[in-house]
Amino acid sequence: MIYNKNMADKMIALRLDKDLYERITEDANRENRSVNNYIVTKLSEAVPTNNLEQRQIVGSVVGGDKINMANDLIEVKGIYYRYDLLANDSVNSKKSYQVIKANGNILTIQELKSEK
Repeated sequence: MIYNKNMADKMIALRLDKDLYERITEDANRENRSVNNYIVTKLSEAVPTNNLEQRQIVGSVVGGDKINMANDLIEVKGIYYRYDLLANDSVNSKKSYQVIKANGNILTIQELKSEK
């Protein structure tokens, strides 16, 4: 077992019905992971962290001119991040984009549709 010194030594007991446990076990096996690692990963993905990006970056609107497609970088509030563009459209420098999600240093953005 690999010990991560950043992890708290907290243990919890979960009551899972047989069907749910079997589905979790199958998915964990498919991903070549332990059931514990699988559950911890899924919980980590589901519970947002309260980091700088979540507090101050998500929801920001950025002009397309702040997106560098050649380097896959976006400048938000003076900080450069990697980005994923929702719907995999190409960036239009004349449009505006909103940050809808932050996952580490990768932001998910989507084009703001202009109102008519």
